[in-house]
Order: sequence, then structure tokens, then C-alpha cells
Amino acid sequence: MNKDAIMNVIHKGTQVEGNLVVNGSVRIDGKLKGKIKASDRIVVGQTGIIDGDLTAKDVNISGRCKGTISAENSVVFQSTAEFDGDIKCKKLVVEEGVIVDGNVTMRDERGKVVQEKPKE
Repeated sequence: MNKDAIMNVIHKGTQVEGNLVVNGSVRIDGKLKGKIKASDRIVVGQTGIIDGDLTAKDVNISGRCKGTISAENSVVFQSTAEFDGDIKCKKLVVEEGVIVDGNVTMRDERGKVVQEKPKE
């Protein structure tokens, strides 16, 4: 089995309200109101809509999210992403066309703040 394979999916047309705890990775193409905590990766597809906090090693967003993202490693916003909230991560990638409104805090391996961009 490929360790990068996503084993948990909330498909387009599915609506979930509540908190998810995932061992591994999860992909959201439907709607979720609540918190998600994954031991590996969270992927929000173009049709994905999340109102809640995301916690994982890596987070990749193409859809719409509102809340707080806490990533141990990286956060990647694809060109179709819309995000409103705070981001805590080591690495941040934002493609052209993304809409982000919030605060970003980036830390290195020792926990030292690398860069902080306050909300304007």
C-alpha cells in the first residue's frame, strides 16, 4: 500500500457536522463544520468547504476554509483556494489567485519564529 495514498474521503455532496480524528490522511470534497485532526495530511479539494480548525503534518487547500490551520510542516494553497483565519506552519506556499485573510506565523525546527505577518 502506498503510504501517500489518501484512505479517508468526504465526497462532494456529503455534509458532515462534528469533529474528525483521522489516523493517516483525509480528503474533503464535501462540506464539513467542525475540527479535523489528521496524523498525516489534510487535502481540501476545489469543492471542499470547511468551517473549523485543521491540524495535521501537511495541509493542501484548493477549496474554501474558515478557521485555524496548524501544520507541523507545510501549508499549500492552490490557485482556487479561499481562506479566512490563522495559519501556523513551517513552510507556506500560496499560488497566484488565492484569497487569504488572516495571520500567518512560521516557525523553524527549534520553534523560533521565522516570519510573522500581522493581519492588516
